[in-house]
Amino acid sequence: MSSPDAVSSPNAVSSPDAVGEAARAAAARAWNVRRAAREDVVAVTAAVRELLAELDGTASALGAMQAAARTLIDSPWAGTVLVAETEGELLGVLAASWQMAIHVPGSYALIQDLWVRPDWRDRAVGASLLQELFELARSRRLQRVEVGLPRESFARFAATEAFYLGNGFAPNGPRMRRLLA
Repeated sequence: MSSPDAVSSPNAVSSPDAVGEAARAAAARAWNVRRAAREDVVAVTAAVRELLAELDGTASALGAMQAAARTLIDSPWAGTVLVAETEGELLGVLAASWQMAIHVPGSYALIQDLWVRPDWRDRAVGASLLQELFELARSRRLQRVEVGLPRESFARFAATEAFYLGNGFAPNGPRMRRLLA
């Protein structure tokens, strides 16, 4: 399924043979990755709620999550939401925010949420979402993308870590948080 908002392929090339090869690869892939639109807010929020349930996390109020999704979708300064879909069916979601830090120095992308439907895992859907994020980050002249891993007690921690390592990430230390009332 194609849309004017589709994110360009990271394998975009100018040679007709290579273009045909890229088109055949995309067709064989059987899904499309694109930037999310306002119409996707409900589905994106539902996917992130599924991710949180899988991680044994507590979801925030639905309205607050939908407002956050709308902000990432509508505000190019805040970040991006990418969706993978096939025939109008949501397969995966990646939400990232743009961060600024002195130690980087400059801006970088921070993956906040990455979820792929369980029956579509191990089919490169997550990797294609990452590749689209990498291309978008490069177009913004960002030099790095970071992600925090789930707790080590998460049943699929090893698979999650292997996924990110396999997609070029390197360990960067654990993250901590404090909730403010």
